[in-house]
Amino acid sequence: MLLTVILLIGCGVQTMPLAEVFAQEQLERQTVQIVDWLNAGEYGQVYDTFREDMKQVLSVDELRSACVETFGGAGTFTRIDSTTVSGQQMEEGDYAVVMVKAQYEKQIVTIQVGYDADMQVVGLYMK
Repeated sequence: MLLTVILLIGCGVQTMPLAEVFAQEQLERQTVQIVDWLNAGEYGQVYDTFREDMKQVLSVDELRSACVETFGGAGTFTRIDSTTVSGQQMEEGDYAVVMVKAQYEKQIVTIQVGYDADMQVVGLYMK
């Protein structure tokens, strides 16, 4: 199952270099922390990073269910294979998207997190 919440990739969104408001290292560090929390079942920690509108569309229980369904049978987490950081510009402002390929015993899971200029999570996608 795919979990898509306020995903920034789509029609009318232009991928571009990061806006100056973002620091690539901070984005990568925060996203790896989110992956660690998801792996540890600390869904409340992940939820606390959400922007208020994101909290309205995705509850802690829904996040838990999506994780179980997406990578619950993937086995033990082994490593982060890669991270990709890109900027996106929409009418509302600048955003950053970090894509992490996480290696588990039985499969690779892609986790994509979108951030606003305040480093609040505005999008989450897992497959």
